[in-house]
Formats: sequence, C-alpha cells, structure tokens
Amino acid sequence: MPNSFPLVSRNLDDHIAYLIKPIENFGLARGAVDVHTFLSHVRSVAASLGEGQYAINLCENRYLFLVGFCAAIVKGHTNLLPPNKNLATQIQLNDDYSGSYVIHDGSGVADSMTSFDLTKLALNDLDYPPLEIPDIADSFLACVSFTSGSTGRSKPNLKYWRTLHCSTAINYRFMIPETNETLYQLATMPAQHMWGLETSILLPLFQRVCMSDAKPLFPQDIFDALKALPKPRLLASTPVHLRALATHSEKSISLFSALCATSPLTSQLAKQIEEQFSAPLREVYGCSEVGSMAVRRAAHDSYWLRFEGINFEKDGENTIASADHLPEPTELQDRIVAIDQQRFTLAGRTSDLVNIAGKRGSLFEINQVLLCFEGLQDGIIVHPESDQAITRLCAIVALKDGFDKPMLINFLRERLDSAFVPRPIYIVDSLPRETNGKLLKTKVNGLLDSLRD
Repeated sequence: MPNSFPLVSRNLDDHIAYLIKPIENFGLARGAVDVHTFLSHVRSVAASLGEGQYAINLCENRYLFLVGFCAAIVKGHTNLLPPNKNLATQIQLNDDYSGSYVIHDGSGVADSMTSFDLTKLALNDLDYPPLEIPDIADSFLACVSFTSGSTGRSKPNLKYWRTLHCSTAINYRFMIPETNETLYQLATMPAQHMWGLETSILLPLFQRVCMSDAKPLFPQDIFDALKALPKPRLLASTPVHLRALATHSEKSISLFSALCATSPLTSQLAKQIEEQFSAPLREVYGCSEVGSMAVRRAAHDSYWLRFEGINFEKDGENTIASADHLPEPTELQDRIVAIDQQRFTLAGRTSDLVNIAGKRGSLFEINQVLLCFEGLQDGIIVHPESDQAITRLCAIVALKDGFDKPMLINFLRERLDSAFVPRPIYIVDSLPRETNGKLLKTKVNGLLDSLRD
C-alpha cells in the first residue's frame, strides 16, 4: 500500500507487552506477549466491534487499551481519547461524534452508548494462525486526543497515522539513551493522555520498547510493578508520582532510564530521583496539540534541547511550532526564550503574568519557588479571580510530616518579593489532581471556594 506505515514496526517474535496480571479470557498468563499474539488479539477484537466510526477507548489495563486502540484502527475507526471516564463526557462525545461506541474493561458506561467489554470477549482459544502486519494509510485519522482541560474545556486534537509514526521516531531518538536492547517500560499515567499515549502505546508499536499492562498509582505499587519487569527497565512518569517516590528514598530499584512530563520538575527532585534509581532522568516538554518537542536533564541543565524536526518561529511575543509530520502549525501557550537555534528556556505561560500592588510577576516562576520547599508534598499558588482593585495570591498546599505553615512562609519570604508571598495559605491533605497529574482550573477554584467558606 503506497503512502502508508505498518500497524506495528516490530518483529513477530518481539516482546510488545509484559503482563503483571494474567488476562484469562485472552488466554494470557503473567509475562511477555509477543507481537504475533498481539496481532491475533487485534484481529479478533476488530472482528467483534461491529458498525461505528469512533471508538471511545476507556480501558485502564494498558494491554487491553493497546489491543482496542489498534483493533479500531484496523477496522477503519478513529479512536477518541477522553480526558476522563465520566458518563457526561461519554454522552458529550457521542453528541459531538456521531457513530461512537465505547471500548472498555469494566468501566461504567452511559446507558445510551453501545459498548464492548474486552474482559468479556472469549479469545483464549485462538490458534494464532500466520499473520501479516497490516499497513495503515498515512492520512488515516487514527485518534482524536483531548487537552486536559486544566485551563478550561478540553479541546480536540486530530492525530493522523503519519503524525504518530513519525513523531515516535523523533521521540525515541531524543528521549531514550542509545541501546540495542528491548526496554521494559512502566508508565504511571493513563494511556488516554497524550504523554501516556506517546510513551506507553506508540513507543512499543514502533520501537524496541515493551509496555507493562499496569497503571500503578501509589509508590509501593510502582516499586512492585517495576520489580516484576525484566531488565533493562524504563520508567515513564510525572512529577507528582516522582515526588511521591522520593518520599520513600530508602527504597530503590535500578532503572535504565526515566522520563517525566506534564508539569514543572525542579532540579532538586530530578537529582533525588537520579540518585535513588541510579539512572538518568529526562524531562520532556510538549503539549497535546503538538506532542513532545524538547528534552532536558533537569538535574543538570536549566535549558531545553529542541527535537530536530520540530521548528519554532517567533510571532511577536508568541512562538509557533510546526513540523513536516504535523497537520498544521500550533501557537504555543508557553513563553519561549531562545538561547541558540536548538536550546531554549521557558518563562511561564503567556497568560500567567500577574500584577500585584503594581509589581508584575510570573505565576510559573512563583510556583517554581514553592516547589523547591523541602517540606512540600504537593501545592499550587494561584491568583484568584476578584473584583477588588488589589488582590493577593493564595496557596493551597499539602505538607510533609514535621513541616508547618510558618516554616513555608519564612521560606517564601526569603525567596519572593513580599507582594508575591501568598496570603492566605491553606493547608489540605491532598490536591484534586487528575490521573495524568494535572490540576484542572475548575477543581482548584472549587477547592479554593470551599476553603474560604
């Protein structure tokens, strides 16, 4: 097929997945799943899907997500990757995309939706006949990803097969240290999120990476899942999960490499993780619209290295990102400060400048100071909406045992202009983060309103 890319760029006997838990109805025990077996599952699930045009993939088990994702593509359907599993979100997607159905592994499904539960399909008697790897047209709309909605309503982003294939080759080159071995990867974020899709789904399809079916949440779960994987191990995660792991510094396990994205990472935490896991940690910069664009060793470098193939062009104060494999240029929401043609630093979002008592500052930079507080478990500084002429910044924080509000205030006073020291500071047990590690503006505002009452 001209102008196409294969569904999977791997040998049939390569390991594409490593199961922490057996999937009995697929006839799978714990351990490695090769590409040949995977393709048999894809073909069988595709034959079961029936009519439709859009597949809303809600699977939490990462292997089942991968099978459902590829089965929909083979069937000629487009995957919809929602930012959450809410029934209201399913109904809204069905209204926006006629001909939608749900692929899931036991999730709650809206009564009005056609659905396929992959845990109920009996595929344990497959004889795995010889297979050819399907070719997919490069112009095929493989999926629609949605922004996290951290600053408003989620927005759709069209991802064509050529884009996914070409961007993965670039990502692998810049994210992964050079090796000839298959890497066994554990990811802590949902496959539906763009960062989770790029690392835990697309890398295994097109590069020598073997994904784990697990989606661990708590530190002990992450340690246990890593120990269950063969070496060399690759961890793909978020600052929220890494901060939780760092609180258990007495525990360690050797990694080949670690990746991190979705929110700012401090050099302090990066150094701690590199020491704890004896591995390089690469922080990745990107957005849902473009995907991954740059990388840095946050433990050593303050600047970012832009991926070759991704182009930046200034438009006044804004930066436009483009690439041959992307359908159209995208205006970035972050302020890019160029060092040279390949390196740059970030100076916060174009919309995060605040004016407090006549002094201008960046919420991004102010929050970077907060993140450096040793006693911080999690937290955020926000500029609440107000009709008053003069407003103050507020902080919502969860603190580690042995630390209190006066200690945090003294820390901030030593490092921030007095106008930017938050007042008040609210202490909570935890912040309402999404499974991808992000904080939605609506939830932060709701929490702030409840704390003020």
